[in-house]
Amino acid sequence: MATGGPSLLPRWVVAAYGAGAAGWVIVDRVLLTWLYFFYVTARDTTSDALMLPLVFSAIMLGGRVVDAVADPVIARLSDNHRGRRGRRLPFLLVSAVPYVVVYVALFHPPLAEASPLNAVYLGVGLALYFTLFTAYVGPYLALLADLSGTTSDRVDLSTSKAVATLLGAAVALIVSGLLVEAFGVQAMVWILGGVALVLLFVPTRIPERRFARAEPATMPLIEAVRTTLANRPFVIALLGANALWFGFNIVSLNVPLYATSLLGLTEGTVAVLMGSLFGVCLVTFPFVNRLTKRVGLKAVMIASLAAFAVVFPLIALFPTPPFGLSHLVYGIIVMGLAGIPLAGFFIVPDAIIAAVADLELTRSGQRREGMYFGVNGLFLKLNLGISTVVSGALLQFAGDPFGLQLTGPVAAIAAGLGALIFLRYPERDVETARAEVRPEATT
Repeated sequence: MATGGPSLLPRWVVAAYGAGAAGWVIVDRVLLTWLYFFYVTARDTTSDALMLPLVFSAIMLGGRVVDAVADPVIARLSDNHRGRRGRRLPFLLVSAVPYVVVYVALFHPPLAEASPLNAVYLGVGLALYFTLFTAYVGPYLALLADLSGTTSDRVDLSTSKAVATLLGAAVALIVSGLLVEAFGVQAMVWILGGVALVLLFVPTRIPERRFARAEPATMPLIEAVRTTLANRPFVIALLGANALWFGFNIVSLNVPLYATSLLGLTEGTVAVLMGSLFGVCLVTFPFVNRLTKRVGLKAVMIASLAAFAVVFPLIALFPTPPFGLSHLVYGIIVMGLAGIPLAGFFIVPDAIIAAVADLELTRSGQRREGMYFGVNGLFLKLNLGISTVVSGALLQFAGDPFGLQLTGPVAAIAAGLGALIFLRYPERDVETARAEVRPEATT
């Protein structure tokens, strides 16, 4: 179903919006990739690690709980904010610097040896980090809905964010390693933190009030969450997208083990497999962008979910590739095939949330895009925690390699359930209702 009218946003606005995603993805992926390594790995043969792995994991879980709780709280503050620069940009402006400062500080513990003080420092630092992360990312995502008057605008902004996310992840996963080898972990953190900070400020140059004319909301927090969850199209989109996140997180967590345990390759080939996944995804973005504008968000989302359900079971064949293929070639093929629907998954869900958030004006008379992204973030972060536990349970109770082989079919079942859920998404009703609150979308 192609709907939504022509693009209304200047191209520079679309590009500027995406730059912010590259900034926070660099910071977040560097932290998630290197902080564990930094704290639980001994500096040299004469010193112990700063912290036991289990202690670090427990502290990180506490930070994730803070992260999940912060989502609806920040969303409500953003929706209800009255400021000269708009509802979203003030949060980006205020949070960007302290966000990067706390990220750098986490890699500079007070003591260079194992100590309870380091544990306290890490716990407080992660609580601050995740709160500031949400203070930037929550309003940033809501800005997508505020700026987009048409389906084309939503898809373009989502595509810009997706491309920037992929490039930011590449910097965090590839460039960071090169910098660590040349200068050390702490120097790498400073260098990439500076790059990220510049990118974080790029979206603040967008004149929000010129393109987003929504009035601040007034709804209290609990009522706002309850009303959001009463929006049926949003709940369908929430459940469908989270079904896929459940499966995709299980697969992405285990890529290093696929390479070493199932394919019998070295750790260095993890970069090759991820390069295949992200490389195919990157070149698929323009096609998905055009296809989504032609056939609609629902069709592309269902197709992406169905494609994942077909590709993920191929992981079970990793130990014995078919057709006489080598382990490396087969791994590259499977990851490359997964990159095709991944492009749709990066683009479509945020655009759908932006679309269903528009319905709130017909329901409550208020624009509360931030709360929709906030509630989505709350469920997503809980989902990531649960899927991580499921992944661990498969490996522990089914054993290696059978447990690893099972991760593909389990992820495929989750993607298939997501496709079935999205069959019930009422796209025509959503677009009809949106035309009433955004008449410019039909011009």
